[in-house]
Amino acid sequence: MDRHSEAPSPPPALVPKTRLEARVVGMHCAGCVASIEKAVVSLPGVESAEVSLLTGDIAVRLLGADAQGAAFAADVAGAVESAGPYRLEPAEEAGPEQPERAGNTGGRLGWRDGLFPVALALALSAAAMGVAMSGFGGTTPGRWSQFLLATPVCVLLGRDFLMAFGKALRHRAFGMDSLIGLGAGTAYVSSVVALVGASGSPLFFDTAAIIVAIVRLGRWLEARARGRAADALGELLAFAPDQARVVRRGVERMVPVARIQLGELVRVRPGERVPLDGRIVQGGAAMDESLVSGESVPVERTAPDPVIAGAMNLTGAVEVEVTRVASESTISRIAASVRKAQTEKIPMQRIADRVAGVFVPIVMVAAAITVGGWLFAGGAMDFALARGVAVLVVACPCAVGLAAPIAVLVATGRSARRGILFRSGGALEALASVRVVGLDKTGTVTTGAPVVVAVEPAPGGSAENLLRLAASAEQGSEHPLGVALVTHARQAGLALETPERFEALPGRGVSASFGGGTTVWVGSDRLVRERGLPLPPAPNDAGASGRLRVLRESAGRLEFVGSIGFRDRPRSEAAELVRRLEADGLAVSLVSGDEPAAVAATGAEIGVRDIEGGLLPDQKLFALDRLRDRYGPVAMVGDGINDAPALARADVGIAFAEGTEIAREAAGVTLMRPDLRLVSVALRIARRALRTIRQNLFWAFFYNVAAVPLAAGVLYPATGLLLPPEAAAAAMALSSLTVVGNALRLKTGN
Repeated sequence: MDRHSEAPSPPPALVPKTRLEARVVGMHCAGCVASIEKAVVSLPGVESAEVSLLTGDIAVRLLGADAQGAAFAADVAGAVESAGPYRLEPAEEAGPEQPERAGNTGGRLGWRDGLFPVALALALSAAAMGVAMSGFGGTTPGRWSQFLLATPVCVLLGRDFLMAFGKALRHRAFGMDSLIGLGAGTAYVSSVVALVGASGSPLFFDTAAIIVAIVRLGRWLEARARGRAADALGELLAFAPDQARVVRRGVERMVPVARIQLGELVRVRPGERVPLDGRIVQGGAAMDESLVSGESVPVERTAPDPVIAGAMNLTGAVEVEVTRVASESTISRIAASVRKAQTEKIPMQRIADRVAGVFVPIVMVAAAITVGGWLFAGGAMDFALARGVAVLVVACPCAVGLAAPIAVLVATGRSARRGILFRSGGALEALASVRVVGLDKTGTVTTGAPVVVAVEPAPGGSAENLLRLAASAEQGSEHPLGVALVTHARQAGLALETPERFEALPGRGVSASFGGGTTVWVGSDRLVRERGLPLPPAPNDAGASGRLRVLRESAGRLEFVGSIGFRDRPRSEAAELVRRLEADGLAVSLVSGDEPAAVAATGAEIGVRDIEGGLLPDQKLFALDRLRDRYGPVAMVGDGINDAPALARADVGIAFAEGTEIAREAAGVTLMRPDLRLVSVALRIARRALRTIRQNLFWAFFYNVAAVPLAAGVLYPATGLLLPPEAAAAAMALSSLTVVGNALRLKTGN
């Protein structure tokens, strides 16, 4: 197309956007998420706001306004800052040149959460506790020593918590930092009052300092664990080179990958990775594509084979013509897909976030009731205050907020490394609930390449003669059935005769003339009718989905020689997939538009008993509904245009990356290489992820149910058991680390 004839695209600034994406810094729990979402949704014209605790991404959808306007972005930033100690940063483009985008950013750590400040805070807190527990602690110098040791910890490292509590009071949106700020602040302020006003009154400087120090330590450990959870995507992006050797005007020069244009030539030497998607125009090499495809066996690539960004050149030098720029490369698209799956909330997570949003105010009320209850029962002020602080600190909703997203992050990252892409976290949850899998036949279960399955000569004829005659006539054909016929005959060791004349008959078949005045026709039933012969009965063709009729004319006599049946053969791993699915307790059905006999034959070959053939695309939808009514949630596996409606109708669709674009768009899961066993792998990963999420949620809620009464001192009168505020802070941090550690188990096993 003449480039000057193309309609000009409007400048990007003039295209209205109804979605703003940015990053929030400073979040630490589900309460933070709920506070920010509540503040942003309250802005005029905002339809929805969704925040990811793990990545820090926020997506704001408007009701038809322009989300790219500076005024609106400022409004969102103001709403975020009003919700607590958070700030808004512009979203960065996730490309191969920016691998850091893959890691955790939502809880980005400031200097106060660094290892040295945390270690110093722990040392000062321990010293304050040592003074408090010694005989020197009751003296005036000892009491002032506790103040001097604890104040740097509470003021410098605890300032964020106190500020968070102040903002929470103003906006009535409380999160984890609010609880920590209230608990540590109460302990510190009451100690200052006791120090300057009432000699002999108990001090809680060591308690306040230890709470802040332990929370900071837990946050540092949690950030390291989250980094391990997110490393799969980071590794993927890190393997894409930042620069490449580009040949411009015959001169090779190093150029940043982001600046390489479509159609430019890039040289890749042995031991280097392919920087961008393209096709080889010169040279050849063995390529290790396992980083993207998950296939560990190197593949040979020569001109004009395609190559993918991130593939390792193992042997020879190649020259590659770029077919996709950096932002559209395979790695970038995989990264975008995985990131989307990791940031979008699953239904189970939304429920947990709603619970966490109301949990913090309930805990604050419980702490107040605890203090009042012990005072009413005659307890000392210092004892009642300690119980209230313990309740505030121990009942943090961090574990609840992390339970689902950390498992989704690990599962989707691991899936991507194995060649499985989930469109969203919801697709992961839906796949885990599937009870039946529907399989398309042609091109999905089968290879898409026909093979001869039956040779039926006419009465009195021989199968060998029929096959030799038909294959000799088809030698010049490019039709898939013709190619399969010639291949089959040569594999059988038959000597084929070269025709003197060959003619393709579009829509009907071929004709070929041989020496001695013999003409052979090979083609469809239509060809038989055109030649004036009656249509023979359907042969016993072993479930063939296609057939060729063979006619011969010699010495003015036209005769029917026989029929040859063809069928698509199943993929080598199809039967293994069926065995795996059934071993996992799933039903399997073959749902196809091919002829019922061919579908039945394929089903028998791979071990599927539930079969429906001869279905039009809209009839496949009813077939899926019947499967859902009989078994429960259904997954559909397909790759063609006619599979798209069924992929969209299923509870979750699964498509191959090599299939049609409309099929991929309709599916919730994409398999990066044509290996049906990945369907089973995806199902198992999804089931393990959902099981882990349920475990995390159970233990997170169980922890709070058990810890809050213990912290409040409910068991103290009967058993003498108490949970000091310091131990409450440690238990709170441990609960979050437990959730993260449990999710990290998804990185291993099947």
